[in-house]
Amino acid sequence: MKKWILILMIFSSVSYLKAQEVFNTMLEKATSVVNSEDRNDYNTKINYFYYTELNYMKNKSKASNQAGFKVLDEQAYAMQEFVTDFFKQMAAANDKNRKNVIKIFVNATLENPLFDDKDKETTLSFVSDPEYITPFSLNTDWIVAHKEAKKALKKL
Repeated sequence: MKKWILILMIFSSVSYLKAQEVFNTMLEKATSVVNSEDRNDYNTKINYFYYTELNYMKNKSKASNQAGFKVLDEQAYAMQEFVTDFFKQMAAANDKNRKNVIKIFVNATLENPLFDDKDKETTLSFVSDPEYITPFSLNTDWIVAHKEAKKALKKL
């Protein structure tokens, strides 16, 4: 019986690791860039946002099963797509539309929270500090926010 429990624990830990693959890979990369001495300020700022957001999601979600880790993976992937699309849209926007693009993406993060978090000082720390090039709320459902931003951009 003990042998079966041990085997079950081993297989559970293997699926646990696979379930967090995207999330952990992104967190490791962001941590590496943020802690690197040879860094580009622009890249460091983006990765600092990733690092902060991924740790925020991990702490708030308290994921303890494969389904919870799958959500973290999906959110991490959607966050990266959202940020990438933000910078693509910023590069493509003319001076007249750039403020509208920023507003669309920021509002998408503000209007689509993932957690019931009342700590606005933390969740809005990137929004309220003009030094950050990723002015997004940490408390964001990135999948929904990305869809909303895309929809709003079509109307622009």
